[in-house]
Amino acid sequence: MACRYFKALGKVQGVMFRQTIMRGAMKRGLKAGATNLPSKNEVDFMLEGEDAVIQEMVDFIKSGKAINDWDAKIEKLEEVNTDDSIGDYEVTTENVDSFNWSTNVNFYL
Repeated sequence: MACRYFKALGKVQGVMFRQTIMRGAMKRGLKAGATNLPSKNEVDFMLEGEDAVIQEMVDFIKSGKAINDWDAKIEKLEEVNTDDSIGDYEVTTENVDSFNWSTNVNFYL
């Protein structure tokens, strides 16, 4: 099992980015967490699970393609070192269903 941490820069706030990351992780059997940063174009997130599965998801995110039909996409993805745990993030695969998300979004991730 691997745990990897990232900072995403781009069109990542107000476009269902965090929910899309959670849904993509859940679809792949991964755990995940994400938090919006004060800058309106940055999100920190983590993925935990089988490294090859994490890498497949990261490769899709890094492709520059929209990850949902709200046009959420990154311009830069940086892998970072931290000792955060999943509970340190605002949205996780464990609590994603407790948020009042728009249901009008299609996930590509």
